[in-house]
Amino acid sequence: MCRLQSGWLELARISDVLRKIDGRGFKAYKALRGAQESVGGISLKVVKVQGDPFAPPSVVKAETAWRGPREALRYPVALADWIARRLYASLRRKSRKLGEGHSGLLAIPRPGPVMIKRSSVEIKGFRVIIRVWVGLPSKRRRILADLAEELMLESLPDAIEDALEGFEGLDEHIYTWRLQESLRSQLREKKLVSFVGDGSILPRRCGGCEDPLPGAVPFESPPSLRVSLQGPRGEEVTGMGIPRGFTVIAGSAFHGKSTLLEAIAAGVWNHIPGDGRERVVTIRNSMYVRAEDGRFVSCVDVSPMIHNLPGGGDTRCFTTTDASGATSTAASIQEAVEAGAELVLLDEDTAATNILYMDERARELTKMHTVTPISMLARSMVGKGVSVIVVSSGSLPLLSVADTVIVMESYKPRDATREAKSLASTYGVRVPQEEYRKPTPRIVLRAPRLEKPKLRGGRLEDRSLPASVDLRLNIHLAEESQFNTLLRIALMLDALEGKAVGDWVRRVEESIAKGFEDIAREPGPSLGEVRALDVAFLINRIPGLKAQLIRSAKA
Repeated sequence: MCRLQSGWLELARISDVLRKIDGRGFKAYKALRGAQESVGGISLKVVKVQGDPFAPPSVVKAETAWRGPREALRYPVALADWIARRLYASLRRKSRKLGEGHSGLLAIPRPGPVMIKRSSVEIKGFRVIIRVWVGLPSKRRRILADLAEELMLESLPDAIEDALEGFEGLDEHIYTWRLQESLRSQLREKKLVSFVGDGSILPRRCGGCEDPLPGAVPFESPPSLRVSLQGPRGEEVTGMGIPRGFTVIAGSAFHGKSTLLEAIAAGVWNHIPGDGRERVVTIRNSMYVRAEDGRFVSCVDVSPMIHNLPGGGDTRCFTTTDASGATSTAASIQEAVEAGAELVLLDEDTAATNILYMDERARELTKMHTVTPISMLARSMVGKGVSVIVVSSGSLPLLSVADTVIVMESYKPRDATREAKSLASTYGVRVPQEEYRKPTPRIVLRAPRLEKPKLRGGRLEDRSLPASVDLRLNIHLAEESQFNTLLRIALMLDALEGKAVGDWVRRVEESIAKGFEDIAREPGPSLGEVRALDVAFLINRIPGLKAQLIRSAKA
């Protein structure tokens, strides 16, 4: 495939290899691996070759100089996202059936509504790096070299040129990125955990849709919670600021409580123009937590919330293969805090209500108390740097301890903090406060070796696992590429052994911020940025993972 000549390493040209293998069996395509060729200023290299026409497609890496405004290079994630969306469309136009299986395919994963770092398109210096799935053409498993050459050396470069030609919408795309980065950067200074801009469209068109609902009521902040932030051009941006602390979003059913919380959860990522949530930003270290009956838990300190279990179960190192609603919620909160969460989001529709609040007036009815609810830990959690936002239709135990109460009425928020305090006082509701302890860090003693993990409808499955891991329960994951990244990380679990969980997931996040090479030696187009909290969500639910409290390990 290559030879040394005058001290230089000369690699085979794609067209030369194709001519030599024309008409041979499909496996002869393997000779293409590493082959390169330049077409009109675009360097192409085959980095992966499929073993069969029906197998996952081959991967071609393309590299070219950015020919657009140099100013755009200052915002590489926004620029790459803009190119990826255009490339996705141009590849679909050029892709066509050229034989059996995936023959003739040109594709990258469809970008979601967020602007994130992806392996399909990256900006490095002045260069644009593109990775594309290519379905090598064959008929009856025989190589169709002419069609393969046309596909890789004509259709693919044409699609890339189409994606890079003209700059319509680029300025708006970059401005939208800069706006959200600017707004989010001001949250800590303003002592806020989230900001919802006036005029935002929060409802989605349908339950599984990401596009905004046509005709939806634009968001309008209540005057008492309205804050003014500064955009990247010095412009004023007004909206509702949610302060650090304990916040309750209340209101009747179908008036927008959960919609607001979901928008806050989505605000950890920057959104594209037209999404409706371009002015909704949340601190990155936020985690939406729900009840997950039956989930696996390994040695998590849930003792601040769960105690006095029948049979004397250890809740300082709580381990189970079948968690209840309350124990799964408690474990998820503690796992998130261990991984660096500063904001926990809860909705009574999806969380175990007994972990949220308890009516003290009925306390005498039950003599054994196994749960200390969030309402009793609220002040201590806030004091230790963990803010909480809870959606509740109107629980007085929660309202009585809230720093901020927002009531949603016909998708419009109202500041009802004073009203809620008065109501709690009228009914004599006083919630005793207990001490919250952050979880003791854990070290991984044993991690299962997965054999052939796969994603099926958002579930991670492997023959070695007794149960699948449903990644769809993490509502912060916005597109397929992020699921694929977690699949790759699942193959690295053995690297966890002997490491502290929180430290390891943060290092993975830092590594991905630099590139995807640490999780895939030669990345394809399928990977997308994830946070440490998303990595922790995955590994904490892998059945068979064995962890131990670091304090116990030292002892």
